[in-house]
Amino acid sequence: MTDATTSGQRAYEFLKALASDLSSKQISFPTFTGATIRVRTALADPAIDVERLARAISAEPLLPARLIHIANSVALNPGGKAVTDVRSAVMRVGHDIVRSTAVTLAMEQLKAAKDVQVFHEQAEWSWRHSLEVAAIAYVITRKSSRLNPDEALFAGLVHDIGRFYLLSRASAYPELVNHPDELDALIQEWHASIGQAVLHEFELSEATLRAVSEHEHHPAVYPPRQLVDVITLANRVAVQANPPRYPSHVERDIVPVDNPGLAQSLTESAEEIRALLTALRG
Repeated sequence: MTDATTSGQRAYEFLKALASDLSSKQISFPTFTGATIRVRTALADPAIDVERLARAISAEPLLPARLIHIANSVALNPGGKAVTDVRSAVMRVGHDIVRSTAVTLAMEQLKAAKDVQVFHEQAEWSWRHSLEVAAIAYVITRKSSRLNPDEALFAGLVHDIGRFYLLSRASAYPELVNHPDELDALIQEWHASIGQAVLHEFELSEATLRAVSEHEHHPAVYPPRQLVDVITLANRVAVQANPPRYPSHVERDIVPVDNPGLAQSLTESAEEIRALLTALRG
């Protein structure tokens, strides 16, 4: 059996197991432990207001998706008006539900943290990258479109959630752990569609699901007209500024965003982006 055949078989077995896992409807996995701890710290403040609470929650990619799902449930949304951003979800569900949901998730996250420990560097980069994309998406939306900046921030936060999911599941496959080049190629190829599948279970908006699914290959459109335009732009800008540290033998094409209007807008908004990142990182 050739190396290519063996590699393909490893990828096939892994993806086959993921398909079974996703179909179980019981989706829970660790993202970045540091983010989970920061959320718990923020929630310990009894005087925290809605704005600060929403920002604290947005430091952990999986929690906002759960809260938006809860906010749009029949029990809390009898009128059928869906919310699409974290701040609106917090206002609808109330602090008590936020705290109980966060504590439950944190317990799950910390218990399973060992699953991604071997991939700590990749998980930390993915977390920081997600926050950068969220902050950039918020500013691009607010300055250059009529879209909802808070929805763009949320979509930016979860756009790479498939990376966390794949890393958490890969730890159970030593053959993949021992072949980081294969795992990297698999994550790069599948993280967007896997992320869409994960978030589909939370019944998020079609705009968010499309942004997650298409952000790697969608055309760079500026000024943006749709949420997927925003996330595509923000992702490319963030990757250009802070490219992932791939193994030296793995090459990745980073498509530059060459638009004077966007460049000027980001330069003018640099301080706002830094302030938002500080708020998100805690």
